Amino acid sequence: MDGLHNTAALLTVIQTCKAQGKSVIDFFRQALIDPSSISLIPILT
Repeated sequence: MDGLHNTAALLTVIQTCKAQGKSVIDFFRQALIDPSSISLIPILT
């Protein structure tokens, strides 16, 4: 089941990026470069 959990987590990130208009590739690239600098939590203004 661990593989299914990982797949679900990746698909959630992909769908969240798409919903927020963010590039999925750029998000994962930045996550690899500097994990502390990224967030999928929207900033409310």
